[in-house]
Amino acid sequence: MSNDRTERLVNLVICLLSSRRFQTATRIARTVPGYEHDHDDKKAHDAFQRKFERDKAELRRIGIPLQSGIDYLGDGEPGYRIARSDFELPQIEFTDAEAAAVAAAARLWQQPELQSGSADALRKLRAAGIDVESHAAATPVTSLPGAEAALAPFLEAVASRRTVVFDYLGPRDESPQPRRLQPWGCGAWRGRWYVAGYDLDRGAQRCFRLSRITGKVRLTGPEGAFAIPQDVDVLAFASESEARHLPSRATVVVKPKRAWGVRRRADQIGPRTAEGDHVCFSYTDTTETAAWLASFGPDVLVLEPPELVKETVACLQALADEDETP
Repeated sequence: MSNDRTERLVNLVICLLSSRRFQTATRIARTVPGYEHDHDDKKAHDAFQRKFERDKAELRRIGIPLQSGIDYLGDGEPGYRIARSDFELPQIEFTDAEAAAVAAAARLWQQPELQSGSADALRKLRAAGIDVESHAAATPVTSLPGAEAALAPFLEAVASRRTVVFDYLGPRDESPQPRRLQPWGCGAWRGRWYVAGYDLDRGAQRCFRLSRITGKVRLTGPEGAFAIPQDVDVLAFASESEARHLPSRATVVVKPKRAWGVRRRADQIGPRTAEGDHVCFSYTDTTETAAWLASFGPDVLVLEPPELVKETVACLQALADEDETP
């Protein structure tokens, strides 16, 4: 829409709101800037009528309640008006819980890229009589650390459905690895920010901690390149991702003078039994640890935790099946 037409529509709305009487097309043509024309010129008047009809249709399209009727104090010509009761928004009212949520959200956006929007929203709420500050002090919120400046481009990518490219240093990576992600959403979990989406290189859904991103997040490709699945729960992805990286304790039995790699990793060795030495160590990735323990064959027996036992048995069975394959 051109600036001239936008200005004309705003002026038309102001005109139709300014009086309870129906405003005729003739009166509108005389008072609203943008509709000026020579009434005696048939072509100019026909052009005004077409322009006015298009503008009325546009107002109705965008949801402005345009009323039509006849002002019986006038000459009987049909007119138009906008009732304030239909046009104005109702009074904003929040419950205490809703006001606390707004206060928490406002305190959350501490980054310079997001401060102006939250400040504008707070000013409008205060102008409407909503007491947000009284809830803010009672609502603890983790602010965004400077290392997580990637949040703003991720939010932009989610809104525009664009792919993002970034370098990510995972907990087991020796150097940052390039990633291509179709982001579905962002969320905070236990003081850390995460983004969840579809990893194009891995061909599966993934969740990334923003503080592990190195360098800039770059948006690439066209808008609307993908659809976000319904009922996406970013916080569930974040909690699962965090749980996968929490250390677990493994207890295994190592035969005497065997499996020195396991012994070197141990932070506790003993007691010694007839089967061998009880060895304990910490780990984060069950699948990777199980495959590593299975590589020692019968020299290592996994005792706990149950999920590590199950995964190690599966790895050993897979190795046995490979050996039996002709």
